[in-house]
Amino acid sequence: MNVSYTQLQQISIYPIKSSAGIDLSSSWVDDIGLPFDRRFVICDPNGNFITARTMPKICLIQATLTPQGLMLTAPDMPLLKIEYSQCLDEYQHVTVWKDTVLGQRCAENVDAWISQYLGQPSYLLYFGEQSTRHVANTNHPVAFADGYPLLLISQGSLDDLNSKLAQPITMKQFRPNVVVSGCEPFAEDSWRHIRIGEVEFELTKPCSRCIFTTVDPESADKHLHQEPLATLKQYRQVEKGDVMFGQNMIPLNKGQIRQGDQVTVLDTQTPPVFVTNRKKVSTAKAEQFTLVCQHIFDETHDVKTFVFELKADEKSNKLPTYIAGQHLAFKLRIEGKKVNAIYTLSSSPTRPNSYTITVKRVEGGKVSNFLHDKFSVGDEIVAKAPNGQFHLDNIAQDKVLLLSAGSGITPMLSMLKAMADNHIEKDIVFFHSARSEQDLIAADEVAALARQHGNCRISYTLTQNAKPQWQDYQGHLSVEMLRNIPFIRERDVMVCGPEGFREAAKSILLDIGLPESQFHQESFGKRIKSSAADANTEKANAEKVIPEKVGILFDSWDKHVEGNSKETILDQGEMAGLILPYSCRGGMCGACKVKLESGDVRQLATDGLMPSEKKQGYILACSCIPQSDVVISKP
Repeated sequence: MNVSYTQLQQISIYPIKSSAGIDLSSSWVDDIGLPFDRRFVICDPNGNFITARTMPKICLIQATLTPQGLMLTAPDMPLLKIEYSQCLDEYQHVTVWKDTVLGQRCAENVDAWISQYLGQPSYLLYFGEQSTRHVANTNHPVAFADGYPLLLISQGSLDDLNSKLAQPITMKQFRPNVVVSGCEPFAEDSWRHIRIGEVEFELTKPCSRCIFTTVDPESADKHLHQEPLATLKQYRQVEKGDVMFGQNMIPLNKGQIRQGDQVTVLDTQTPPVFVTNRKKVSTAKAEQFTLVCQHIFDETHDVKTFVFELKADEKSNKLPTYIAGQHLAFKLRIEGKKVNAIYTLSSSPTRPNSYTITVKRVEGGKVSNFLHDKFSVGDEIVAKAPNGQFHLDNIAQDKVLLLSAGSGITPMLSMLKAMADNHIEKDIVFFHSARSEQDLIAADEVAALARQHGNCRISYTLTQNAKPQWQDYQGHLSVEMLRNIPFIRERDVMVCGPEGFREAAKSILLDIGLPESQFHQESFGKRIKSSAADANTEKANAEKVIPEKVGILFDSWDKHVEGNSKETILDQGEMAGLILPYSCRGGMCGACKVKLESGDVRQLATDGLMPSEKKQGYILACSCIPQSDVVISKP
């Protein structure tokens, strides 16, 4: 039977703050939320709460409810039984964000287990009879949840997000208590007052998401490119910088809720207004379709181009259109298993009826090696419509620099084809970095496209093995190379390549005066570890040596730290015992704002700062890595 109404799909609790969740088919709801939900919290000896924001492995702690308490399991740890009756009569203060709460101490063996697992002295506290806490500016009780008793998300909202991600994620990544289905994506944004089963709820405010959402709940690994937060920032970010996903709720009465209960909207409100730094792209259709490989071309000794068309029995439909520069997410079967992959299209929407991807063989890369060695003409892949926020429509200026390295050339090929085919009157500079002449991808095609366009200058630099007769640049990307580009400050700059190349490009371009709003970048592949980066990635300034050890003077805190140039200022301050303000740890909310009095830092994100604050020298401690001795003060 088809269900045409919004219904309760899932109920989840998280007994320890940041621990793995438990799914329930039904639950009682009381003033404080769901029984057993975040009734425990971990803290350090100073009474500061510890969560998976800073200690991701907490999310691997699995709790099982028992009549007497809990049973805990965690990787490489013995089973632990916790009984409420064995909690001590002793209470101690724990700071949860801005609240100081009394928490009841658990038995010593519990603290020992937690401390052993986390590798540092820690306590587990229970929200006992003497514990009290309230939602900010209200008299409504809440336990150790971040700020509100309950979090609601619709399945449609997650489905919408997954249509934009290369690798779909599960609802576990967002840790809701209540999941509803049967409504439009983000319908919950406009709900003010709802009823589920016997209980009415007030939806008080959208949930601001933090770096915890980038932690894989199955492995506790943080996503290399901060997904899904990075994608959510493109269309769910409000003016203050917060990224919203889900709705915080307060129960208005006690009662029972069950899976399948109807969700009735009793009152609505105006949804929040979201802003973006990039031109909004209409959401591509999420339907899957089958592509058949028609041709395979060798571009270089380790790069191949694959041409795909719709499968014959699907040709009554058309290939979904896209914007030059976007990527294609697809599935293929390797050794009997379905594998997800994502590659930027090197084709252009101006040349319909086929898609092309250009793939470099990567050492140890499962997909690239399979495509190079096992994939043949006639083989099939299952794809979704192209998507992505790095594309031709980002270019607003009448001058553009397409700047790439290695296989980062693929979106540039797509954009150059589109501009040439559509006779777009742009002043184009196409600048590409490769190891050697043998590694230049599609060089003849680029030259032909430049001639077709009529106003495109091509430059290359070779980082290794340049022959004596080579006439263009040699070496890693440098200030001189970019300064030699005419009107460089007036250009939109599209950058794609390895992390080190992108960081070098951004550093140089901003230093020579390019407005940050004109810098657009796309990444690919895996993050290179620091040791490899020193040897293999392009440098912004070959003469500048970044020391491994740096001094960090937290001036307002009267604390000097012997630090390093690998970790953020926030992480290093916390490791030194400082209590520094933070919230999202993703560079969006601005809670960790500090002032850089002297020294150099590498900024990973600045969304949480106003333009005026940037000019005054403010930085985000969670997203800045010192590159020299630095002095930090309170704002």
